[in-house]
Parts: sequence; C-alpha cells; structure tokens
Amino acid sequence: MAAMSDKKYEEKYSWEGIKAGLEFSDMNGSPIDVEGLKFRFIYRDQYGRTCEVSQEGDKRVNCVLRDGELIAVFEPNTFRKGVLTVERHYCRTDSDFASGYWEYGGEDETNIKIV
Repeated sequence: MAAMSDKKYEEKYSWEGIKAGLEFSDMNGSPIDVEGLKFRFIYRDQYGRTCEVSQEGDKRVNCVLRDGELIAVFEPNTFRKGVLTVERHYCRTDSDFASGYWEYGGEDETNIKIV
C-alpha cells in the first residue's frame, strides 16, 4: 500500500514540477524498502489526463530516489484540476503463480487536489 506524505521539499531541479513523497508499507504497517519494488502507478485527473510513475530496478519514470525516499514528480501542466485518482499495479516474485510473479493492484482517489 502506498501513501502520499505531507513532507515539504526544499531541493528542486529545473525539470521538476509538483512533487509528492511515496511511502510503502506491508500489511502490518511496517515500512518497505522502496529500492526493490516493481510497480506502475497511473495518476489521472477528472478530464482523463494521465501521468505514469513507475519503477523496475534502476529504471524509474517520473520519480526519483533521494535518501531512501521515493518521490513522484509531475510536470506543472500535466493535470487540469480536481482530485487525482491513481491506478496501482504491483508485481512481486511469488512461486505460487505459474509465471513466478503475482500482479495485483487497484484504483483509488488520492489526497492530491489540483486547483
């Protein structure tokens, strides 16, 4: 499960727009090391505009890893307005599945509102 944090970030690069910290925890609420996660999140506004945030090994799309924290980065004009929804896709190694992987996820509203 991932949650957006309310942390403020002072550091900013010219290519960065809106930033949101991503925190991952297991079923017991214990933090999960983000470096080994394989996931793809699709953020969507009420007009259907989307932005993918994903990670597979060292390959990251629209996110950066800083001091062990994963930060999603959205360009300023990506979304128009409204509460963003996120479609989450995770992939974990699991020998119980024929492919050796367990793909799961869901779609929810976030606490991010574009005005």
